[in-house]
Amino acid sequence: MGVTATETTLVEAGLRAEIRLLGQLLGETLREHEGLALYELEESIRLRTKALRQQYDSAKETELVAELGRIPLADAARLVRAFATYFQLVNLAELERQARSVIETGDETGELDRSVARCAEDGVPAARVAAILEQLEVRPVLTAHPTEAVRRSILDHQDRIGQELARLRAPLSARERDRVRQRIATQVEVLWHTDEVRSVRPRVLDEVGNALFYLERTFFDSIPDIHEELAEALVRSYPEVVPAVGPLIRLGSWVGSDQDGNPNANAAMLTQTLHLQRRTLLTLYRDRVRALARDLSQSTRLTSVSPQLTDSIQRDETDLDDYAATLNPGTREEPYRRKLSFIWRRLTAALDDERGAYRSADELAADLELIDTSLRGHGDRAIADGDLLRLRRQVRVFGFIGARLDVRQHRAVVRAAADEVFQRLGADAGHRRAATLSPPPISLVASRWSADTGNLLATLSAMAEAQRVAPGSAQTLIVSMTETAEDVLEALFLAGLAGLHQLDRDPPRSDLDIVPLFERLDALERAPATVDTLLSDPVYRRQLDGRAGIQEVMLGYSDSNKEVGYLCAAWALDRAHESIASVVARHGRTLRIFHGRGGTVGRGGGPTHEAIRAQPAGALDPKIKITEQGEVIHRRYARPETARQNLALVLGAMLEHTLMPAEARQANPAWREAMDIMAAESRHRYRALVYEDLGFQAYFEQATPIEEIAQLNTGSRPVSRGGTL
Repeated sequence: MGVTATETTLVEAGLRAEIRLLGQLLGETLREHEGLALYELEESIRLRTKALRQQYDSAKETELVAELGRIPLADAARLVRAFATYFQLVNLAELERQARSVIETGDETGELDRSVARCAEDGVPAARVAAILEQLEVRPVLTAHPTEAVRRSILDHQDRIGQELARLRAPLSARERDRVRQRIATQVEVLWHTDEVRSVRPRVLDEVGNALFYLERTFFDSIPDIHEELAEALVRSYPEVVPAVGPLIRLGSWVGSDQDGNPNANAAMLTQTLHLQRRTLLTLYRDRVRALARDLSQSTRLTSVSPQLTDSIQRDETDLDDYAATLNPGTREEPYRRKLSFIWRRLTAALDDERGAYRSADELAADLELIDTSLRGHGDRAIADGDLLRLRRQVRVFGFIGARLDVRQHRAVVRAAADEVFQRLGADAGHRRAATLSPPPISLVASRWSADTGNLLATLSAMAEAQRVAPGSAQTLIVSMTETAEDVLEALFLAGLAGLHQLDRDPPRSDLDIVPLFERLDALERAPATVDTLLSDPVYRRQLDGRAGIQEVMLGYSDSNKEVGYLCAAWALDRAHESIASVVARHGRTLRIFHGRGGTVGRGGGPTHEAIRAQPAGALDPKIKITEQGEVIHRRYARPETARQNLALVLGAMLEHTLMPAEARQANPAWREAMDIMAAESRHRYRALVYEDLGFQAYFEQATPIEEIAQLNTGSRPVSRGGTL
């Protein structure tokens, strides 16, 4: 048996043992809290269905179905919960197995390392690699689409069980193993008594809490880890290339800011979400700084520090004199510990809005840079490359922001708001160009407008304030269902009313990306012409000058899939991406493409890294955003190990797509013709079934639990925006 097969067998054996343990603990909970009768019923059904799967017998199946039909409703509900909880635990064990397999592969090089090595093997020059790294931007964007029912409480309990399972794999004494088993049993018992299904629809704040779980649990460490992995890969394959200073991966989010179809998300929620993210980041930084202060105990009796660091400490002692008086006098001889104590105090002041607080993440980064420079200047490079470097990377990636929020709003709301404003001004849309360059003074108080217009204007005002406090925190407005360039130009006009741009200045200033979202087939087919019209507009050209020449365009997978079927939609999206990239390049601008993919195939789902490699050969701008929705977030990012693996795959795929010769990936013209034919035929067949067959909707509603799913309290927004399938 080969090594790989042996390792797989060992991992699978460990998985079976963990599932068996979790099943036993759940069984103990059932016997204790639900009675022996329910436990025996559950075991009987489990064993009989298992036997049917191994050797089918129609008579036994009929007998089992009849018996299930005789179970009283209350017992049936408890039985369903028992199996649902069991499968939760099985899925948890599987997630842990995936995380463990990433660690235990024994491979010294990871996916990102192999991607960089392939570029070197194919002769990609170092200068091109360095140039691309200066421009590269990868941004996974978390969304709160109601396709995932996992509550934060469930996630917390599962996380604790996973941590205890990990402890069981280490060498333990019999007593300690029993303690770990008891802690798992306690968590299983709590999980059994925690309602998996929400009794009320979650608030937007609940969804924000779920997003913060992933920020704290995985992204905060995983994204900086990937930057370190890339730096190590470059040393091996391109030693002359210095890693880019700026972060290549940032986190984005729609949670708390996606207003399209969700009346519960508004301007106040946007501000509150940013506030919660800021507090989370400040708390995380403060904890890491405290840990560093414990570790960096170097004494001036044994080493020296830079004069810049000494001067900085003296300024801190003056600015924070009350706090300085409380420090242990011994820290005067421990300058790194003393400086970190002042950093901790400034972070605390930022949390509590007190004197001496950091006004921006740049100030925190500058203080950490002082420590780093001093350490490296006095022979302590290994110390500087440890936890301090990780913290510096975290500050560069997340700032005081966390996830950068995108606001999404429907084109109809944008157009109606612009019409209402023009009517109030006594003007018409013909004056839009002048009003965009020189926005007229007008009240942005929501109560003075219709509900939708008031919320949109208040949201733009909140985005402007957020951008002043923390640039980049809320810099994107997505116009969903975009049909024409006018949809984007009217959004630009409204943004000017809130002070988000000054396009009459030289050079122009803009704090906002306005993103057309093309979703339906006809919009996708017109998208290149729409973008061309937009980029030809003289006012909009000034907007792009204020945004470093970057035009972001979003492609929607879900609506196009529902409209014309998977194959036709996928081909239309590919052609739109290719043509849009060509148009943007012709105008001398840079494209940031945003793929609005879901988790399921029907929503454009699939392995993200494969989708990136399959992008059009001519679409080479190295900036990409990709939505991460619902259950996909949990599957990919619930564990640090799987999060790092997924992020490495995505970054590596983006590097390969951008750096590899485009000629080698050009599609054969005959293949393109074949795709045109297949897409047209598949569209015809799909439309005939789903939209033209009068019996399909009734069949779909009877054959699937769609009505029951729609009643689940899975998200703060309605399940459907339009009431259709």
